[in-house]
Amino acid sequence: MLNRASVRIVRDVREWLSGRDVPDGDWLADGDAVCCLEVLLEARENWLNSQDPTLWKTGDVHRLLVDTAAPRLTDVYRLTELGPVVVRVLVDFLDDTDRFHPASMRVAALRKELDRAAARFPAAMADESVWRLAKRVFVAMRTDGVDLADDAAVDAWAAEFSTAPAARRRAVLGVLLDRQPELLTCQFVVRDSQVAAIAPGVPVPPQFRRHDPDTCPDCSAVPINPPVALPPVDELAKVARESMLMRGMLAFGRWAGAGRGVTRKGFPSSADSRLLADALGTEVGGSVRDPRDHAALIRGWWLALEVEILRLHRTTVVAGPGLAAVERAMADDAGPEHVLSVWKEIVDIAVTGPTPLAPGDGSAPELDEFSRPWGPRALGELYRADGPVDLGGLIDKLVTDYHGPGADEMLTVLAGVAVRTGLLVGTEAGAVAVTVPTDIDTEVVRAASELPGEPIWAVVPVPGTTVELTPLGRYLVRLNLLAEGTHAPLLEPAT
Repeated sequence: MLNRASVRIVRDVREWLSGRDVPDGDWLADGDAVCCLEVLLEARENWLNSQDPTLWKTGDVHRLLVDTAAPRLTDVYRLTELGPVVVRVLVDFLDDTDRFHPASMRVAALRKELDRAAARFPAAMADESVWRLAKRVFVAMRTDGVDLADDAAVDAWAAEFSTAPAARRRAVLGVLLDRQPELLTCQFVVRDSQVAAIAPGVPVPPQFRRHDPDTCPDCSAVPINPPVALPPVDELAKVARESMLMRGMLAFGRWAGAGRGVTRKGFPSSADSRLLADALGTEVGGSVRDPRDHAALIRGWWLALEVEILRLHRTTVVAGPGLAAVERAMADDAGPEHVLSVWKEIVDIAVTGPTPLAPGDGSAPELDEFSRPWGPRALGELYRADGPVDLGGLIDKLVTDYHGPGADEMLTVLAGVAVRTGLLVGTEAGAVAVTVPTDIDTEVVRAASELPGEPIWAVVPVPGTTVELTPLGRYLVRLNLLAEGTHAPLLEPAT
């Protein structure tokens, strides 16, 4: 599944092509070409840890096409023919719109590298000696006429292949059997784009089990959500408009304006970082040599890029297209529905953002991915709670619910950081209220000082801290529950 940055780039490439009177414009009408671009961007994310579709360094094109796509991806969507074409269209788009990341290689050198990789790509795609397990299995299924969209047909093929004789396995797996002779006795499970080879007698991992509501004892259970009371939408919109989150996004966009310089890593300079912190009203301590040293500043920077309040253009950062919607929402005459729609879109992204331990710059993708669900999980628990909840108890319950009572200590620590970060974003959005005891231990205060500008409770555990949803928070969670098809009743107003 593509990340949000890649989804936006695909959207922007299509818009860019639709306005160009050139032969490449025909690419827009080719559904296979669009799918090829998506498949290749997803391959960069999954196997090359390249989360930013605008960042291309020396060797990236070769690694994508020859080292990654050729051994792992089948010729679905005419990838052999269209793969280099769609990468070239992406390069043209990034160059023409000046959207390359500041750390990208020179465009002329990138085009030469693409030409060399494109020349090698067809032969690499056909070279069976480098094919990985998944590609071999999917090619075999397609050759056998299996409809890959038919789960029953895929499962039937995998079951048959799991009992196939050695000659049949050799025909499909080829040289892999020489390197991994255990594949002769493994059972095979296929889910989406993944293939698992599991030793005999070993249970199928949960992520490869097919969801079956007829045999799942908990699947029919509907979460019990209490009926909630909500104030009128104009009152909710007023709180949303006045939230620190909305005011911060507006400040980011206006600070960037028509453009400010950024470093090769895509961050503001030291001087601009201090000006940005002043514009946001954020405490940054004595030095701002690197904005990543300041959790509040880098968290806001990440979010502003994610919601397109900011947009990187090579050596500068400019106000992005998302700023206009925020400015309209912050205007005195803005309708409450528009205000709440803009607010909710930003908050939904913010509460799944990276923790201070996972800066969201691609350097810690596993930690980033681990962190994302904990904020929404915490908000869901608070929605079902009757009054304020002890923060430490909330974290313990969530860890036990999702990882069992014997969860690893480090996992518990990381989950705690992710929960507190998600709730911190909730407080900035006006969705969460936090009450902290007044008698905080001095050692706790000293430990929290390592992240200036952040409230103590969000940095380290503070015994006695309680959290609860505000009416705006209940509004947010209820809409998300309804979108998931979950029952979330609303109390009728008193008459």
